[in-house]
Amino acid sequence: MGEDLIFSAVVIKKQSLILFFLRLPAFLPWIFIARGLFSLNEKGSLTNTEADILGTGGEICFFIAVSITPFITVTGARWFTHLRRWYGIWFALIGISDAVTASITTIFAGGVFGRLAGHTFLVTGLFIVLLAIPVLATANTPAQRTLGKYWKMIQKMTYVIWGMIVLHLLLLDGFRSFGGPQGDGDPVFHQRFYQAVAISLPLVILRLTPVKRWITSKRTSGEQWKAWLLIAAIGIPYVIGFIFISNEELFTGTMVLTMHPPSN
Repeated sequence: MGEDLIFSAVVIKKQSLILFFLRLPAFLPWIFIARGLFSLNEKGSLTNTEADILGTGGEICFFIAVSITPFITVTGARWFTHLRRWYGIWFALIGISDAVTASITTIFAGGVFGRLAGHTFLVTGLFIVLLAIPVLATANTPAQRTLGKYWKMIQKMTYVIWGMIVLHLLLLDGFRSFGGPQGDGDPVFHQRFYQAVAISLPLVILRLTPVKRWITSKRTSGEQWKAWLLIAAIGIPYVIGFIFISNEELFTGTMVLTMHPPSN
């Protein structure tokens, strides 16, 4: 019994340490723009990039948050469940800071209103932030107790936000592909709408009740390898999408952090 308790304590300690490091990427978007903010947008470092850094950073946080439930389905483990709330909260906070920063630094005509809602893709972005506020406000235990069954109804707005994110990126980039001739030759996955779709589709599939039941049954019957074959197949676009979106965040963020912002 004593050995079991020691083993359990070691496992819990390791899991807590891993969770600590898994939470750290949420701070990166703010770290990247910090120098531009403190320098009062020196060299226009935030004018063309704050939406890329904060918007992409918020998008990454959102997709990590909605990935947790499928990961639980796939692995059967629950020790990382808290990351869902953590990244959901940071998605909302980064989105709010994105809207505030954009209203000050971007160059769209029409003042603050034009910077926030002067184009269709800006309107959808603003709606995303507005919808995220009540979800953020109720992402705590006291709110859950106060709202009772209505809490889940508010949290289900996450799915509306999800659809709005995909629509926002479609309105932003359209269906056109770009970036290949100037970069690595792959024009498709540089397109943010396609990145979002590649990440979203596997997560939607893994949320389907029949798929969840099948994976769980294979895991409990000792045939988990069959489930892993399915997961490997649908996971390829997910991984590729995350690689490209993370690369974009790190590349643009590093340029702004070193005060060498891209021209567009």
